[in-house]
Amino acid sequence: MKKILLVLLLLLSYRVNALESIKIDNNDLVPKFDKNTKVYNYFTNKDNINIEVKNSKDEIVTGDGYYELNNTDKTINIETSNNEKYKINVFKDYNKNRINDSYIKELNIKGYEINFDKNTHEYKINIGDEDNLLIDYELSNYDDYVVVSGNGNFNKSDNIIKVTLNNKDEYIIHALKTLSVSKVENNNEIKEMSNTKKEIVKLVIITISCILVFGFYYLIFINKKHLYV
Repeated sequence: MKKILLVLLLLLSYRVNALESIKIDNNDLVPKFDKNTKVYNYFTNKDNINIEVKNSKDEIVTGDGYYELNNTDKTINIETSNNEKYKINVFKDYNKNRINDSYIKELNIKGYEINFDKNTHEYKINIGDEDNLLIDYELSNYDDYVVVSGNGNFNKSDNIIKVTLNNKDEYIIHALKTLSVSKVENNNEIKEMSNTKKEIVKLVIITISCILVFGFYYLIFINKKHLYV
């Protein structure tokens, strides 16, 4: 019961500290803001823009406010006190004919090496106790957008994360949870038992305990009766 209450409190605190939306001049981003999507593109012919961030009263945000564009493209970084980072690429008087090809140039997962190739659409990594992964990417075309789904609340042996470009090109990452965890203490590797092995050990201990109790009962009570016969 205590564990359930603790999990509920953590979930509530997480919601409080999460951003609700990021808008530019009261317009939604494309794709619409999602806490797991870290990079956005915005196109305008205005000389200035206003970044509006909707957040909880306890969340401190840097990067929002008014920006002068001065006829140049601009990258705006939004960062929260909860160490969440978002990037908005703003393009001034963008000519869509500058780049014709659309693809993901780079796809990285913090702490993991996947050797990304745009022609390889499926990857596998082994994860530990992470709640979600930090996924970053770079696009070839400024007019493209990416949606990341399935990144979080990992509770299966094979958690599937999908990275979709322009609602067409899809990359799948299999986040595999290991059954046992290795620790390193004093430069010596100590492997914890899997859940199956732990259950076997418990069964052996219970069996031995029952045998000892029965043997003690036999020696004290049954042998004592034989002596009096």
